[in-house]
Amino acid sequence: MSVNTREGRNRKGRERTEAPPSGRRLAELERAYRRADYELDTGDGPLSLQIGRPAEDAAAWMAARGLQRLVLLTAWNPSSRPLTNAENTQRQRRLEKAVAESGLRVWPARNRDPDGQWPDEPALAIADLPDDLLADWLEAFGQNAAVLLEPPATPRLVWHPALARW
Repeated sequence: MSVNTREGRNRKGRERTEAPPSGRRLAELERAYRRADYELDTGDGPLSLQIGRPAEDAAAWMAARGLQRLVLLTAWNPSSRPLTNAENTQRQRRLEKAVAESGLRVWPARNRDPDGQWPDEPALAIADLPDDLLADWLEAFGQNAAVLLEPPATPRLVWHPALARW
């Protein structure tokens, strides 16, 4: 599904080419994001996260590494608008570079649609990402939301700053 586009700048002055989704479209996206599976590759095997569901295994893994919070973020398919694999790969590399330059710890992750309507999206699980930097990256990479785990709370969605009212 595509989203209407328009030229504009985000709060950091970077180009933003996607208009925020409408209320009805946003409700559909929220349902899809809540149904999705989010998988963290720990190197010792995958850990699965789902919005609003307990994540004891991931919380124990985080505690063993001294992590307070974990954010799963992708650069694929901005505003849930499908792009080519080449475009998405280029965007993901830019995100990987930004995370590497930040000095934050990171692990591979992926977002999965349980219905198989969307292909898996590579993502990053970023440790202890500050809220302001998360907001910047949501804007810079045109993402509607990211997944946040702060144990003992269950995983939740963090919305793009323009959608924060949602």
